[in-house]
Amino acid sequence: MLSSVRRRRVFAIVLAFLVVALACCPVHAAKTSKSKTKQISVAEFKKYKKGIDVSCFQNDINWEKVRKAGVDFAFIRAGYRGSSTGKLMEDTTFKKNIKGATKAGVKVGVYFFTQATTEKEAREEANYTIKLIKASGCKVNLPIVIDTEAGVGKARADKLSKEQRTKVIKAFCDEVKKKGYTPMIYASTSWLNNKLDMSKLKGYYVWCAQYNKTCTYKGQYQCWQYTSSGKVDGIKGRVDMNKFK
Repeated sequence: MLSSVRRRRVFAIVLAFLVVALACCPVHAAKTSKSKTKQISVAEFKKYKKGIDVSCFQNDINWEKVRKAGVDFAFIRAGYRGSSTGKLMEDTTFKKNIKGATKAGVKVGVYFFTQATTEKEAREEANYTIKLIKASGCKVNLPIVIDTEAGVGKARADKLSKEQRTKVIKAFCDEVKKKGYTPMIYASTSWLNNKLDMSKLKGYYVWCAQYNKTCTYKGQYQCWQYTSSGKVDGIKGRVDMNKFK
């Protein structure tokens, strides 16, 4: 057996060797941040043929019937900011809709009706939307959309300048992308042409609303909302219809 003195000498040598080895071979730090969701490509959109967008205005939806009617994607309203109060509100049917659509096999994206007047408020809306998605326990397959259009009555964001509104939309999209999701902008052809500086929003997908036989928007867009008078089995009353290019 080794003497206590020799054991200490051996231990010291081994320890010294380990110190040198670790110094020469740095240890990679463990990744603590969650991996970000891959940005959705235009090619992905081409998989989907028939879409709708829904909110609490459609009341109770039978998603199994909707899927059997050929609908393969849906944009679901997560929430909105009050046009006068500025308060962030969850759509009362959001959780039920996203869970029902997911269970039925309908691919989902979500949208948020903005009334943000500052970039700070826009980022707040983006994070609120993401929070609602995570709380639902469901995965989004399509973009997170900022819905920019006229509000109800004397809406707080209606008088924004084109420059300020563009900054607000960009702030929302940047925050969504920063958090690992794919952003998209929803607006009518008229709104895109007159209320936003689209030259400063070129990097984002666009969902254009124009109830017509063709979409006449000259800029780049990926999704077209072509009617608000659609009829789909499983939904009582009218529903917006959409298709990707």
